[in-house]
Amino acid sequence: MVDFSLTRRDEELVALAERENKIALKHARAADVHSIDGALPFALPHPDVAGLQDPFEALANDHEGTSSEVIAEALMMISSAADADLRDRDHAFGSLVLEEFGTDEQKAKYGHLKLAIGLTEPGAGSDPSMIRSNSRYDAETGDYVLNGEKTFISFFNIYDGAVTLVRGEPDEKGNRPFHTFVVLRGQEGVGKVPSIRKMGMRQHDLAGFSMQDVRVPEIAKLSADFAKTFSKFNHNRPLVAAVALGTCRSMLDFTRERLEARGISIDYAKGAAGRSAAEDRLIRMEALWEAAWGVTMYAKWKQTQVGTPSYDYRTEASISKAIAGKAARTITQTCLDILGPEALSEHYLAEKWFRDVRIADIYEGAGEIQRVLVAREMLGYKRELN
Repeated sequence: MVDFSLTRRDEELVALAERENKIALKHARAADVHSIDGALPFALPHPDVAGLQDPFEALANDHEGTSSEVIAEALMMISSAADADLRDRDHAFGSLVLEEFGTDEQKAKYGHLKLAIGLTEPGAGSDPSMIRSNSRYDAETGDYVLNGEKTFISFFNIYDGAVTLVRGEPDEKGNRPFHTFVVLRGQEGVGKVPSIRKMGMRQHDLAGFSMQDVRVPEIAKLSADFAKTFSKFNHNRPLVAAVALGTCRSMLDFTRERLEARGISIDYAKGAAGRSAAEDRLIRMEALWEAAWGVTMYAKWKQTQVGTPSYDYRTEASISKAIAGKAARTITQTCLDILGPEALSEHYLAEKWFRDVRIADIYEGAGEIQRVLVAREMLGYKRELN
């Protein structure tokens, strides 16, 4: 039986995260309006938090007494919206792949770098079978030659490079396997794509890169194939859900506050017939949030039971991502409807939360793709990609 009660250490860490998020509220509009190509309008760490304990460092340094490290991490993200990055935290997804699947020699060569993950392509979207970036081995030089284009790559223009997924040469059966290579920004043949201007998440840099006859040494080829590379997403997908639910938590709390300012208090003891339409809609959204919270925490609980490297919680990870992504869209849209004109005023952050949270149903595997993955698992249908 899953126990969803928080330990004392869980509560301490959540309180630290909530404190930092409240500080970030003061800088949210500046970060939203003035961030350019991932560059914030203030230095990191921000002076407002320079003397305070970093909540996630506190977790990394001492997770004894938590429900588990991965559960506590999700709880901290769910607590409320993190509206501005006040610290220089490492989000290098490609570096995690290198750490997991690289050899000691590869870690010695590339381990000090910040590496993004290069998966998405302009013509492929969420279907990896449509990836066209390719590699061929040059026997004369011992190099691999890469060609192709990647887009919507987080932090590529800020980091040192990317762990990049490409197709290899056909095998004896005509199948083209997936390979991963470390591609460095600025090396010959790597073209930089300007940062993409977005509706929301404006301080989160998104860009891309092209590869034209890029030569990489054999040491740049990792042992991570498609399945191994995507296994790292099992850990991240419930965290994407957690971030979305944190934003929704702030939106729900703000909506309740504005209703109370209008003299409308939420009375859960009333029947549906005794509640106003605004009360009823908010209560329904809170119930949806709790349902999404439950599946997200269950995914992290399952990860704790089977271990992060395991594939045995990938279905739960996909369920949490799909449900939370859709719930985030529904909750924020409904709260905008309840709030009325206040929802569109830049004096408040409701419109920013609405813009920011929509990406949660798209990146790291769109909701539709997550539903396909879940259906495959439930129906016993498999399709090998390697």
